[in-house]
Amino acid sequence: MKPRLLGWVALGLIVAAALAVAVVRDEGPADSRERIEAIARTLKCPTCEAESVYDSRATSAMQIKAEIARQVAAGRTDAEIRAGIERSFPGSQFVPPAEGFASLVWALPVIAGIAAVAGLVVMFRSRRLAGAASAEDRALVAAALAAQRDRELEEQEA
Repeated sequence: MKPRLLGWVALGLIVAAALAVAVVRDEGPADSRERIEAIARTLKCPTCEAESVYDSRATSAMQIKAEIARQVAAGRTDAEIRAGIERSFPGSQFVPPAEGFASLVWALPVIAGIAAVAGLVVMFRSRRLAGAASAEDRALVAAALAAQRDRELEEQEA
């Protein structure tokens, strides 16, 4: 295996391992307060510009947090709570969390961008190296040009 390819394979394995560790380390909320906060972080405030329900101090965000707390106390699942909030408070669009498995929503575009740039660098380098003429090639071109000049001189003299 070429050293360059081996380096790329190693880099890919490191990235895959880092993503696997990030996914496995997501233990989820420990108590109901942390669970309420985790759900509130994934919902967008319906009246705020770019804030989650957790960060907002708007009246609608406070109502949503209170509803989340009631639903958690009632024993509903996170998915049921989010669906109920969306029905009760239209416009509370979901914001993907930035931890655990869902963090792939944020990480994959960055990784794809880095891979695309790296691929372009490799492609341009290989084309540049393939386009480089060897000394033997230069000698052949020089001989062909000299032969062409000699023919042109002969034609001019004739």
